[in-house]
Amino acid sequence: MRSRRRLIAAIAVALLCAPGTWLRTHVPDTMPSTVGLQQVAGASETDQPAWRVGGVWSYHATSRYFGGFSALLALPNNRLQAFSDRGARFTFVEPDRAGAADAGTQVVYQTVEERLSDELWDIEAATRDPANGTYWLAYESHHAIHRFTSASEIDGLRELIGEVDWPVNSGAEAMQRLADGRFLVMAEGAGEATLYPSDPVEGGDPIEFAWVNPAPGFVVTDLAQLPDGRLLLLMRDLAWASPPFASLIAVADLPDIASDEPWSPQVTLRFEGVIPRENYEGMALRERADGHIDVWVIADDNISFQQRTLLVKLLLDPERL
Repeated sequence: MRSRRRLIAAIAVALLCAPGTWLRTHVPDTMPSTVGLQQVAGASETDQPAWRVGGVWSYHATSRYFGGFSALLALPNNRLQAFSDRGARFTFVEPDRAGAADAGTQVVYQTVEERLSDELWDIEAATRDPANGTYWLAYESHHAIHRFTSASEIDGLRELIGEVDWPVNSGAEAMQRLADGRFLVMAEGAGEATLYPSDPVEGGDPIEFAWVNPAPGFVVTDLAQLPDGRLLLLMRDLAWASPPFASLIAVADLPDIASDEPWSPQVTLRFEGVIPRENYEGMALRERADGHIDVWVIADDNISFQQRTLLVKLLLDPERL
């Protein structure tokens, strides 16, 4: 029965994502001049003592380059930066900050290596060095990891074609620069994770290791590291619902690749009944002065009128996790 439900959900997603179908929304082929913001839910409790909901907001703009956000970074000065599978970069102030609606937003096309300008557009993962603002983007379709300065200037590239056996449409969905300088990369649906000993753009052979999926059927869509070193995994599955997605967050210690035991994350929060159902693909963290963590999650709308670009603020008490 579960496989049948997943097949029906997969067909629904294919309809949502296939260009030219009636489920797609026609939008201008230009960058948006304005981005609308609306709060759709306020603060609420969950059934997990470590987690609360801080709010849910919806962003909207009439442009093919707005939406489809699959990666999220936390920047200084209470700003967030989202990257899309259409090659765009969206920078904005956290919506619960005073004056956020009037603070202005920026939506631009992400510059890439010129020789690959037609290939590097499907951004699926992002990570950042908080010390200097350097950030890295991972691309699907043409598997690559691209490095940029804090000013978004091109700073290096590693093409992974020939190094990985990921399918064209199932590449690196999640990437995290760990506090010790290593990089953890997880491909969509893969039974193994990839750990680079340092910045992958600088070279170095990665190590693949097994992990145990805490929610069979779910795939990892993003990663983030807590100040205490533990990792949060944003995960998504297909569901017989509208929109046809189910999401959750899992938590895990850092992987011990020297151990004979596989890496085993554990589910900590399921989204169903907590926040609106959507295709959540990006996650970023911001530490608060009281030691709690703001966990921001953004949704990919698949350019569908049935879906929304939702931004969710979750409040985490890591001591109770």
